[in-house]
Amino acid sequence: MAHTDHTREIPREGWADYLALLSNMEKEQPVRIEVEGMELGDQPLASGLPLVEISLEEKGSDRGVVEIIVGGPGGEITHRIQKPDHIYADESESGELECLDIESSEDNTKTLIYFGQATTAGARKMD
Repeated sequence: MAHTDHTREIPREGWADYLALLSNMEKEQPVRIEVEGMELGDQPLASGLPLVEISLEEKGSDRGVVEIIVGGPGGEITHRIQKPDHIYADESESGELECLDIESSEDNTKTLIYFGQATTAGARKMD
């Protein structure tokens, strides 16, 4: 995903609060999740599934892990990002969140979570 004028990096110290607020605002809204990486290429993970939660683990052995849960009862998908380095919010001209980009240097991947209109739009390419 190309970082544009409408992209802002979320400071690391604000990740937990930002993700909690985002989870509350977007809960049960359909999202599309893709994982991009040099070794695995572009991999769709979920499309059109309702968001259950996005959170940052702040305690224990999983401290620092970002967890994304989508789906419904009996059909949830959980994606964990073990060592995220950066979180970017890509917003539309009107300020609506279109995509959350979570980057991890541990495995050189980007997890892209598309919201709103971007959920049904075509996949974007990494630059």
